[in-house]
Parts: sequence; structure tokens; C-alpha cells
Amino acid sequence: MATVRSRQTKKEETPPKRSIAKSLVLTILTLLVLVVLFISGQLVRREYSFHPISGTSMKPTLTEKDMVLVKRSDPIHRYDVIAFSVKGEEGKFVKRVIGMPGDTMFIRNDRMVLNIGEQGDFETTYTFQLSPAVAEEFQDLTKIPKGLYFTTGDHIDVSKDSRTFGFVYKKEIEGRVQFHLPSLIRKQEESE
Repeated sequence: MATVRSRQTKKEETPPKRSIAKSLVLTILTLLVLVVLFISGQLVRREYSFHPISGTSMKPTLTEKDMVLVKRSDPIHRYDVIAFSVKGEEGKFVKRVIGMPGDTMFIRNDRMVLNIGEQGDFETTYTFQLSPAVAEEFQDLTKIPKGLYFTTGDHIDVSKDSRTFGFVYKKEIEGRVQFHLPSLIRKQEESE
């Protein structure tokens, strides 16, 4: 005699029912988090920007294809690395500030002697070979005017900087470089 097993039907498990109030609270919290993230992103974009580095004028500090984080509206000090634009030139420049407003200077034979020490003593100086056009523009100056900066690249032999295009206007400065992300391509080449 064959025995027949009876199949017991299992009760299908139903997911626990959420209350409408609980679902509403979760939806509101999710929307609130999204709004906070959006507003934070906009604030960060207003204060910071990223720029790629092209060329070798800032070697060894910054190299080709590095990315720099630039903070806007930050005070500028001597030796800061800044991002700026120049009228008549394409793209952004990233250079180091050497000359500050009020620094004393003089021009002789297309050379600028920049005093970065005590006002007028010329004990701590830099000397730069200027392009003839920039030397002529600077000829009558004894100080760097207010709102203007003199910049150079760290790899001074190849850098296109204030020696070529003149002073950088404060209004053209986007901000100070706060952080740089080294190029992954460079790291891969070094490891091979």
C-alpha cells in the first residue's frame, strides 16, 4: 500500500507592514540628506576649484598632469603658489608669488632687482632678466604697485611668468593652491 504524504501548505511570509508615518519620516530624512549634500557641494564649488597642470614650469613642485585644489578668497603671501589668468593669454597659470605690492625695485638693462627685505635697504634681493617689453613697462617704477604681484615658475629656465607678461593683477587671481594631487600616470611610469 502506498502511503500518500499530505502536503502542508506553508503560510507565505508577508513583509512587515510599515506604517504610513514611518515611511513618510524616512522619505523626508532622505530628501533632507540629499538637500544638505547638494548645498554642501555648491558651497565647496564656490570656495574651491580644481585645475590640471600642463607644462614643466613648476617642476619639481608640480608636474605635468598633476591636479591642484585652489581656494578662492584666501589672502596671498610671498612664496604662495597661486592660480590666475592673464589678459591676452589662454588658460590658467599656476606660479609662485615672489614680489608683493609695496616691494621696492629698480630696472637696469632689462634686469629687475627686487628688494624683499626691509623697505629700501636692498640687502635681500632677487634679480630677474625681463623681456624688453616688460622692462620698458616697469622702467619708471620704484615699487610694485598696490594690487599687483610678481610671479615666477619654480623651473625658472622654462617658465613663462611675470618676466614675460608683467605683473599679475589681484582681480585676475583665482586663489591659492591648497593641495595637489600627483599624477597617477607619473607614478605608473616611475614604477616600470
